Amino acid sequence: MTTPDVKNRLQTGREFQLRLSGEVARAAEEGLPYAVLACTPQHLPGENVEDLLQLAADCVHALVRDDDLPGIIDNEVLVIGLHDTDVMGARIFRQRLQSDLSAKALTLRMTAWDAAFVTLHEDGNTGEELLAAAIDAAKNRRRRLGLQ
Repeated sequence: MTTPDVKNRLQTGREFQLRLSGEVARAAEEGLPYAVLACTPQHLPGENVEDLLQLAADCVHALVRDDDLPGIIDNEVLVIGLHDTDVMGARIFRQRLQSDLSAKALTLRMTAWDAAFVTLHEDGNTGEELLAAAIDAAKNRRRRLGLQ
């Protein structure tokens, strides 16, 4: 269960999904690029990641712009909607976020973070499609890279 402090800093659940869908629709209508990034801490099934999410909330707020949309899905997947962001911008953001998260997580325990991004039109045309594709890509990144 996500603590109130994390919930206050990152949107959660259906509210987050509806807001993301609205932002993606607006970007598509205006012809602007949009990227969705998903990031998950590697952990054992059933392992509590609440402490890691608290660090993630701090880290994300240091990196995102005012019009970006950070949230948590399923109490363990960090998702960020990146307004007016193309593939190169999303790649740079992913690298910075993974680096910052890994460095800050060391204060608690050694944790790697799997992150992946998807972009409007290349990977989907709606917020729902982009969200699903980003989460799937982040959760399956290690397997695709041959790291498992």
